Amino acid sequence: MNSTTKPLLADLRVIELASMVMAPSAAVILADFGAEVIKIEPPGTGDLNRNWHKIPGLPISDFAYPFQVDNRNKKSVVLDLKKEAGYEVFCKLVADADVLVTNYRLKALRKLKLEYEAIKAINPRIVYALATGFGEHGDEKHKPGYDVVAYWARSAIETQIFPYDGWLRPFPYGAGDHPSGMSLYAAIMTALYQRQQTGAGCKVSTSLLANGAWSNSIMLQAELAGAEFREVRPREDSYNFVTLHYHTSDGRLMKLSMVNFEKNWRPFCEAIGRSNLPDDERYATQQARAENMPALIHEVTEAFKTQSVDYWHRVLEKYDIPHAAVPTYAEAANDAQKAANEIIIPLDHPELGQTRTVNSPFELSSTTKIKPSAAPKLGEHTLAVLKEAGFSDQAIQSLQKDGVIAG
Repeated sequence: MNSTTKPLLADLRVIELASMVMAPSAAVILADFGAEVIKIEPPGTGDLNRNWHKIPGLPISDFAYPFQVDNRNKKSVVLDLKKEAGYEVFCKLVADADVLVTNYRLKALRKLKLEYEAIKAINPRIVYALATGFGEHGDEKHKPGYDVVAYWARSAIETQIFPYDGWLRPFPYGAGDHPSGMSLYAAIMTALYQRQQTGAGCKVSTSLLANGAWSNSIMLQAELAGAEFREVRPREDSYNFVTLHYHTSDGRLMKLSMVNFEKNWRPFCEAIGRSNLPDDERYATQQARAENMPALIHEVTEAFKTQSVDYWHRVLEKYDIPHAAVPTYAEAANDAQKAANEIIIPLDHPELGQTRTVNSPFELSSTTKIKPSAAPKLGEHTLAVLKEAGFSDQAIQSLQKDGVIAG
């Protein structure tokens, strides 16, 4: 990373009223580039993501690894917004903020006087960033939304890849939330650019439903354009051998990607030891390959079975064929290419010691990110933030006594 005297977003103050993944993942990118992100959490439980690593099916650990990823470099303030005094504290904090990020449900925002119009009345320059499950309009706007339903299922991505006569394991935790959070981050930065030009804040919003549709937009556009969808076929009769996984002799899976067949077809056949295929009339042209795809799939399948995954890496790289082995999580986390590009970066954690974490997915040549820190403990920064906001020791003690704040 390059070094600069001041982080790019160091002058930004962000208030986060959010839980779980989508909205916090947008705010953590702001924090990565130096923004002060004050995460306001309810008393007792805090953000539910503090304990979501304990749900059945996730990797077992005492460390709250989901919370770490999306909450590094933030400050945690425990504040009871259901109490009038808590709301008054919030109003004082938000009055000086540049951005408010929230994924509270619409009814809760209205009930707690946190909707955009109420916040705008306090701070007309604020960028109000709202993340929802199903959008702000329509019959489903008040439904709870999580990526497993609003992003993966409703986008028809699962329709594309899941077999109707079987069951596959679920998508990884947060795998739809994080790209949706990136969309929210982009909306925030667009609004900040507009504010730079006009001086006025605005509301930006996005939803899991919208981001799921965008991620599967090519297939949805096919439907919108009246394209004819093909019937689902078994592997051995697939439409294209390139879309398949191939077992190697040591039980691993290889994945191919060939777009330019004029360039790649003959080298690929050389690589897999089938140099006769390009001159075989059954496979010499695209049309011929399509008509004889089951036989071609068989040829390629049998070829990959003869050698190990390491062998195929070497040979396919030699012939410049796009490919990847389907990795284990250990391989994915310890990928040398990820380390070389600072995708996986060091984290000095007070409890775990020297460990690593996943970086946010882009860099700027002119600035650097904040060194990742441990995600805050619940209410860790409550007192410091309130003192900085001008609350006296006596006022803070009174708020603590009344259960409005904790920390």
